[in-house]
Amino acid sequence: MTVGEMSTREAERIAWDVIVVGTGMGGAMLGHQLARSGRKVLFVEKGRSALPGVPKTIRSAIPELVEARAYRSAAAYYDALARAGRSTDEIEDISGRIPRRFVPFIGSGTGGSSALYGMVCERFFERDFTPRQDFTEPGDSTVPEVWPVSYDQMRPWYAAAEKMLGVRGQRDPLRPEVAEVGLPAPPPFSAHNQTLVNHLTGRGLHPYHLPMACDYTQGCGICQDYLCAKSCKNEAGRNALLPAIAEFGAHLLAECRVVRLEADRTQVRQVICESGSETLALRAKIVVLAAGALVTPVLLLNSRSGDWPRGLANGSDWVGRNLMRHLLDPIEIWPDSHSKTTEAHKQIGLNDFYFYEGQKYGTVQSFGPVPPVEWLTNRPGMRGRAMRLMSPAVRQIHTRILTGGLVLCAMTEDLPYLDNRVLPSDRPSPDGRQRVRIQYRLHASEIERRATFLHQLKEVFQPFRTMSLVSGEGNTNLGHVCGTCRFGTDPKTSVLDGDNRAHEVENLYVVDTSFFPSSAGLNPSLTVAANALRVAAHIDQVHFAS
Repeated sequence: MTVGEMSTREAERIAWDVIVVGTGMGGAMLGHQLARSGRKVLFVEKGRSALPGVPKTIRSAIPELVEARAYRSAAAYYDALARAGRSTDEIEDISGRIPRRFVPFIGSGTGGSSALYGMVCERFFERDFTPRQDFTEPGDSTVPEVWPVSYDQMRPWYAAAEKMLGVRGQRDPLRPEVAEVGLPAPPPFSAHNQTLVNHLTGRGLHPYHLPMACDYTQGCGICQDYLCAKSCKNEAGRNALLPAIAEFGAHLLAECRVVRLEADRTQVRQVICESGSETLALRAKIVVLAAGALVTPVLLLNSRSGDWPRGLANGSDWVGRNLMRHLLDPIEIWPDSHSKTTEAHKQIGLNDFYFYEGQKYGTVQSFGPVPPVEWLTNRPGMRGRAMRLMSPAVRQIHTRILTGGLVLCAMTEDLPYLDNRVLPSDRPSPDGRQRVRIQYRLHASEIERRATFLHQLKEVFQPFRTMSLVSGEGNTNLGHVCGTCRFGTDPKTSVLDGDNRAHEVENLYVVDTSFFPSSAGLNPSLTVAANALRVAAHIDQVHFAS
């Protein structure tokens, strides 16, 4: 048993102040603050612990590279993913005529997806909190006029989250609201990034160094997509969960999956979990869901009862609806056709097309290096087998064509719609892995804005050789899932109130990206962290004030 862990039976015997389900950016930050305030906090995490002292954790590279032969059995492959902080859930996409199943590239384990993220921690624009005004044709979207909190209300929590996560970066010159934000300076742009920055500046655009939750230690490779081995990635596990346990007495149940919440009409009474072959029932004054925007709504929908026939906290029938994921279109660019890029990639941000000619599109930012070809070839199943048979040719093409450039990503904001949703699976995965169904299609607004956005970028980068890598139309790209338990002021059109408490359940809160009523066009991490700190202060004051 490693730091902060306890036995399941010990956990059952304690009446906790707060149970936090999930240890990603929302859950870990909230739990840290409440533990620091002296509350008895238990974190329940379905994934593995990657905290110090856990053996066989895979760091420094993606598991497909570290354990290249794990594909020989599905069990070995999924075990490798779990030890690398990756999800093993099966997503069943029922959007088309033929369902498609895949494993999403998201985090599962201590730190959640923040343990794998590219460390971009950026404030939303002030106008992101009044979103509907910036879409000329929202159609049947449920995008609201306003969030239930404003940028000014979030401002102090943004500052606290930036400090806690050690964010470094430049001020975006297009945002007057961040003029007073004094982040520590980042390293200078690499030579190839500087060439691209000079080009963009020469076009009258406004590139800047992304705010990154990174300590930039010597030899830092900006380890996007895998666990950091050098302790320079500032993420929820390292910066919030670990000190909550080591300094403030919180506890952790890892590899323990919450399957349902038992509740009466007003209160969650028990949290029912599975740990190995055991089933346990946990009790707490406050229950906080932070299992991610795919799993949190499924957990609520699976918590049906006589009091909650449509699922817990689902009187509105909006639990699981309004699924958003951003449309992510990576583009590789070769600023110098005579040499390959070998320095740090993830540096550039550009928001000149965030609001453009009366319409809203999104951001452009460094994406990081192209994953190694082993990410495709070292997988179980028919596709991996086919890639391995083609391996010599694939490797040659990958090395010659798909490496050596800078990769930027166009991140188009998608709008919420009631028919884009997450649902429980109607049948379990045969090997016991959790299965979640999604239904997501692009509407006219997304199709038109994405096309215009990409056309603008093609024109901007015209002098350079470029290549589109992955289409943002594909549902397998679920990096920024949000919106499935939105907060708002009207219980008929939202699941949570403005303090992230379920409208209908007095002791139930949600602090992962499920609460977003719009996706904005930026990385969600900092907003999730800041909001979790805000909600923690509310819980401490309202539920535990003496």
